[in-house]
Amino acid sequence: MRVLILQHAEFEHAGRFRALFAREGIDTRAVLMPEAEHLPPLDTFDALWVLGGVMQVWETDKYPWLLDELDLIRRAVEAGKPYFGICFGHQLLAAALGGEVGLSEVAEFGVIPVRRSGPQAGLLEGLPEAFPVFSWHSAEVKALPPGYAPLAETGDCGNQHMTGAGAVGSVQFHPEIDTATMRDWFASPGVIEDLKPKLGPDPERVMIEMLERHEAELSLLAETLFANWLARARASLG
Repeated sequence: MRVLILQHAEFEHAGRFRALFAREGIDTRAVLMPEAEHLPPLDTFDALWVLGGVMQVWETDKYPWLLDELDLIRRAVEAGKPYFGICFGHQLLAAALGGEVGLSEVAEFGVIPVRRSGPQAGLLEGLPEAFPVFSWHSAEVKALPPGYAPLAETGDCGNQHMTGAGAVGSVQFHPEIDTATMRDWFASPGVIEDLKPKLGPDPERVMIEMLERHEAELSLLAETLFANWLARARASLG
């Protein structure tokens, strides 16, 4: 399987999923969107992953390459290719398929509880009814695309997970985050200063300790999502 991964910053990589891709012998190719002049044709990859980013879906004037990315997502899903989106990638999937994305009334940050909702579990099959996730977003999916149903929620965000036909799925939270990935995030300019008002003088220590306290649950979350997505992807690709 050839997986194309769209990144929106050097530090916002696939995190703990990189080891899972390697374990399964899956070939991945990462493209850094702000620097991409041309996106790969559909026939050069089998599945598409789209990761997080600091930009917003509607900022196409500021980031004109978003239009090409939205078009690629739409065409890939319509062609039946497996898809997995994280945070911004979740919002881009919704926007590409006719949903609505807007600013959150309450921005979610840190390790928070998510609850499964509705009769179906989607890619959350095998997880408890409530489980912790790491979240960091100020926008959300306000209306799901046609044919999609809400599968998970928090008190402040009702569309934490969605799945479509075949192996199309996405989550609002960040299952890729582990302590090593968080340290990469903190190496990005400005992150520490931005978080000091929220977390105090040593935000990196606070965040790392938070992740370490929930490591077993966050690892199970990533493993479960990946296994469920991969099973669907392999079935859809034959």
